[in-house]
Amino acid sequence: MARNKSLLLKMVAMILVIIFAILSFRYFHIGTLLDESLHFWRSASLFWGAAFTYLLAFLMRALAWKIYIPKQVKFTNCVQGVFLSLFINHITPVKAGDLFRAGFLAAKEQELTLDESANSVIFMRVLDIVTLASIAGAGLLILGKDLVFNLSLPLLAAFAILAIIAIMLLNRFFPGFVQKQLIMLKNALSQKRSLYLLPMVIISWVLESFVIWNISKSMGISLSFIEGLWVNSLTVGGQVFQITPGGISTYESVMTAALAILDIGTREAYTASILSHGFKFVFSYFTGLLLLISSPAYFRRELRNIGAGRKKD
Repeated sequence: MARNKSLLLKMVAMILVIIFAILSFRYFHIGTLLDESLHFWRSASLFWGAAFTYLLAFLMRALAWKIYIPKQVKFTNCVQGVFLSLFINHITPVKAGDLFRAGFLAAKEQELTLDESANSVIFMRVLDIVTLASIAGAGLLILGKDLVFNLSLPLLAAFAILAIIAIMLLNRFFPGFVQKQLIMLKNALSQKRSLYLLPMVIISWVLESFVIWNISKSMGISLSFIEGLWVNSLTVGGQVFQITPGGISTYESVMTAALAILDIGTREAYTASILSHGFKFVFSYFTGLLLLISSPAYFRRELRNIGAGRKKD
C-alpha cells in the first residue's frame, strides 16, 4: 500500500512537471518576466506589503508552534526553526525541512526531547494541511464556480484519503510511536492556550495570500482577495507532490491552472505564478543566509551533511 501511494504521488508529480514544461515552452519570455519583476519592485507599497505580510505569516506560525509545545521554549528559537524549515524545503527535492526543524529545536532547547519536538512539528503540519483544505473547500461556496467545485472536491477527497492511509500505515508499522504521539497531542490540546492555535494558523495563511494578490495588482490582473486566498491555498496544498527543490514546476502548474479557472489568461497566470514563486525563493534564501551567518554550528553542520549526501548524525 505504501509503495502504491508513493508511486501515485510520483506519477502526479511527473504530470505536473510535464505541464510546467509545456507552459514554459509556450509562455516563458524573459523580457516579460524582467519587466513585470521590475514593475513589482518599483511598486513599493505592493512589494514591501507582500514582503511584510509574508514575514508576518511565518512569525505567526512560529508563535502558534511555541504555544502548542507544552514546555517553555524561546520564541526566537521557534522563528529560527520555521525559517530553517523554509530554507531546507527550497534547496531539497523533498520537504525535508520539518526533520531539521524538529532536530533544531530539540538541540536548542535542552528541556525539550526530540520526541516532543517531532510531535509538535507533525501536529503543526497537519494543522496547516487541514487549514489549507478547509480554505479550498470554502472556495466552493464563496466563489460559486463549477470548475472550482470540480477541481477542489477531488483535491479535498485526495487529502482526506492520503491522511487516512498515512495514519493507518503509521499505526500498523509503528504502533508505539503513534500511541506516544497521541498522548503528547492530548496533553498539549488540554491546555487553554491551544484554543488560539487554529485561528493563528488561519491568519498566517491569509497573510501569505497577500503575495499573489499584490503581484496580481502589480500586473493589472483582476483578482479579488478571496480568490487570491483560494489560489494560494490550492497552490501550497499542491506541494504535497513536490519532487524538485522548492516545488519548482508543481507550484507553477497548480497556480496557473487555479488562476486560469478564475478566467485569467494562461500567459498572465503563468507569469504571475513564476513571479510569486520567485519572490518566495528569494525570501527563503535571504532568511536562510541570515540563519547561516547567525545560527549555531548545528545548522551549518546539517547543511554540509545535505551537500555531502550523508545521513544525519
